[in-house]
Amino acid sequence: MSAPILDLHTLPSMPATLLRAANPFGKSRGATSLPALTLRAHGCRASPALLERYRTACGFDTDGFLPLTYPQVLATPLHMQLLGLPGFPYSAMGMVHVRNCIQQHRRIPDTAALTVACRFEARREVLAGHEFDIETRIESQETGELLWQAVSTMLRRHAARKEKDGARKAPPPEDMRFASSRPAPWSIPADTGRRYARASGDFNPIHLTAVTAKPFGFPRAIAHGMWTLARCVAELGEAAHVDPLRLDCDFKKPLLLPSRVTFQTARESGGVAFRVLSEEGKPHLVGRLG
Repeated sequence: MSAPILDLHTLPSMPATLLRAANPFGKSRGATSLPALTLRAHGCRASPALLERYRTACGFDTDGFLPLTYPQVLATPLHMQLLGLPGFPYSAMGMVHVRNCIQQHRRIPDTAALTVACRFEARREVLAGHEFDIETRIESQETGELLWQAVSTMLRRHAARKEKDGARKAPPPEDMRFASSRPAPWSIPADTGRRYARASGDFNPIHLTAVTAKPFGFPRAIAHGMWTLARCVAELGEAAHVDPLRLDCDFKKPLLLPSRVTFQTARESGGVAFRVLSEEGKPHLVGRLG
């Protein structure tokens, strides 16, 4: 990481960083670049109580290692602090998490002391608005070994283009990889967003209740995208219990709570594809583990 580094001795408080990131005032709205700063926190450990909540909310067993998706939870306070920097041009409210790529180099013991570092990586204009990436690296504090890294892609939509883009968007072609897949039905309860928030610290109002989600354009609360991804990984079982691993996913349609959805998998060379479909057959998430 070539950006200047700000070293922290503990992870920031999630409530405070969420408020700063969501605040629309004091932003550099005309900025054409993202702040060039790496935030790095030392001595990070998973809280046993919060980790147990996470396992329960997402369906993971207790096996002595962090679930493949859990390091993202440890990094989220740093992500929020990046989004709250004065040089960042947008409020976090209304941003959409569109993609995630995780590379696990070695499984992480659930008691390990870790160094977590995050920075903005790239910004680009797309048809729907502006996309930008947040890179996360997690190392063993004891040895400095790189254990886990990820790129999270976020979208800030152009309001004026939203309706036009939706009007001319053609339905995606059927993904024939899943033609012979045996579907697994999931019934997702209304309190899923609240249970995941209590485990992850992400209390974004769009995930909590219909009342708090409606001001942001949703008829009901929606599931956290990272909950949906984690639930998929838990369902994949032992396929996610090896190292190294790569996990890629695209977040598609918001998953309203409560919902009934279908989980499907398809074996591929060197890995497994998976997706979550709505009752109408539209994808909420499409991914690959391998």
